[in-house]
Amino acid sequence: MTLNGIDVSGWQPDIDLSKVSADFVIVKMTQGVDYLSPVRTSQYISAKKTKKLLGVYHYADGSGAEAEAKYFLNNVKDYVGEAVLTLDWEGEVVTKGVSYAKTWLDYVYKQTKVKPLIYMSKSVTNAYNWSIVSKDYGLWCAQYASEESTGYQEEPWTDNTVFGSWTTPTIYQYSSHGNLPGYNGSLDLNKFYGGKDDWAKLAKTGDIVTTTITPIIQYSDDNGNRAYAYTHWQAVAGKPELNILESPNGTKFELRVDNTGKLTAVKKE
Repeated sequence: MTLNGIDVSGWQPDIDLSKVSADFVIVKMTQGVDYLSPVRTSQYISAKKTKKLLGVYHYADGSGAEAEAKYFLNNVKDYVGEAVLTLDWEGEVVTKGVSYAKTWLDYVYKQTKVKPLIYMSKSVTNAYNWSIVSKDYGLWCAQYASEESTGYQEEPWTDNTVFGSWTTPTIYQYSSHGNLPGYNGSLDLNKFYGGKDDWAKLAKTGDIVTTTITPIIQYSDDNGNRAYAYTHWQAVAGKPELNILESPNGTKFELRVDNTGKLTAVKKE
């Protein structure tokens, strides 16, 4: 089973996704550590309203792997769990090497429990040793037969080279000159090798871990152990019940804190 889809960004600011046939839409959200696509929200909402499967991506520019990952997550946190997450690996950043990309991917996975995909051209899959990435993360690969206009294809062309250390791509982008009814412009055309349930599994999150810096008070409890409280009065009381929090829907989270006051909330089983 396969699905047909497109990816969109600021290059398609006026696209009406209700008029374009697509099983899935992947939306550019961020780039580097200071760029947000100005049409990201409208494109995402439009795709969601029309019941299309969803994806979001970050275009890496070399500003710092972890810094870029944090910037991406800060701006897609509301979509985690329903959208496939992807790192766009092209352009000058490619020379940063495999370890840079893996740092980004690992950070996103650690924070969301969602394994993101990585997008790159087929030539890049073979220019570097991606084995430390391919064992954990899927590939969204691009290779074009020509620059001729085309619609969706059942069996898009690819050359006889391998996909680097991946056996096969998860998503294959076979044209940047897609021509689909409902939009008067070029579109990237993609094929997903799986069904709707497979897409949902790629997007599904485990326990989301969030961190924040919260002012707290450190004190010693009755047994001389280090303890923490939100306020002076909780410290005086000696029983600050801050290790377990419950969300409005009843989900319980355990709080963990380090010596800097950095709290980590982890969903309890």
